[in-house]
Amino acid sequence: MNSDIDIEKVLKQYPVSLDELRIIPIKTGLIHHSYKIETPDRSYLLQKINTEVFDDVDSLMNNIALVTNTLTESYQGSSYESLEILKTNNEALYYESSSAAWRMYHFKEHLIGYESPKNKEIVWEAGHVFAHFADALAKTNPDQLAITIPHFHSLEFRYQQLREALKLTNVDLSDIDILLEKISEFTRLLIPLEQAMKEDSIPLRITHNDSKFNNLLFDSSDKARCVVDLDTVMPGIIHFDVGDCLRTLTPNSSEDEPDLEKITLRKDYHTAFLEGYRVGGTDFLTDNEINYLPYAAPYMSLIMGIRFLTDHLNGNQYYSFDYPGHNLVRSRCQVEVTRQFLNQFPLNR
Repeated sequence: MNSDIDIEKVLKQYPVSLDELRIIPIKTGLIHHSYKIETPDRSYLLQKINTEVFDDVDSLMNNIALVTNTLTESYQGSSYESLEILKTNNEALYYESSSAAWRMYHFKEHLIGYESPKNKEIVWEAGHVFAHFADALAKTNPDQLAITIPHFHSLEFRYQQLREALKLTNVDLSDIDILLEKISEFTRLLIPLEQAMKEDSIPLRITHNDSKFNNLLFDSSDKARCVVDLDTVMPGIIHFDVGDCLRTLTPNSSEDEPDLEKITLRKDYHTAFLEGYRVGGTDFLTDNEINYLPYAAPYMSLIMGIRFLTDHLNGNQYYSFDYPGHNLVRSRCQVEVTRQFLNQFPLNR
């Protein structure tokens, strides 16, 4: 944990008043150390960037700057907002000390975030704002952005990681035979989405790549206003964002529900998100992108199931866990979600 004195040294690099300063640690978020900085004039979000996850801070911040500038210009005259980077006194996107890299945003005091949706109306809002986000960035060349996490949503790569983990693990594999069979079957069914991306039959765009419900901010009337957590903005396909949001919104349970019989998909939430997305503006999508939309949710659910299982086999090196076998429970849950998406929303290809 960083002391207030250390943080004040960082704040001196920024055009903020240090008088009557309040530094409030923010507990949510697993990647960076975050603080709300309150001054008499306004509040800011200060983050110590996790350089183990993002070792190329220049590329990370240049990506975010390009996206936030594009969104700010596109949203003029609308009710939507973008994150706003506060530059240093030297007009840099972040401050780098001898031991850490720091960045600041203007804190959106008037907006609020939720961990999970409370009704289908707010799910509709999620679809609506993510569609506006995609539409606003649709005319920007994705080649302008660096790939900060290679193969992030590659099913082929994640499946290969799993195969390597199976060769090296000390975990008893007899308990996961059925799970592995399902993963193999579902990978075969869903890999055409990635193949279509590689063959350029669906276009690369600028995508969020971590489009969970808790990465949205809402106003007091529960209208979605801002997409946050832009660390993973990179070239990708629209199905990554649609799929990850449906994966986290549609199931009635958490992503680590141990009793698979309790897991069901809320079809009304699924419909609400896609309807909000359609109304939000999808004229920029190609026919082939639309044809492949049924792949989105099961594809992203399967990737998470594979990643959780791989981490379980590797000794839980990446994801935090609350008890032994937690990542295995998460994997089984996400593979079951994949199965239900495939059963209830056929691929139609």
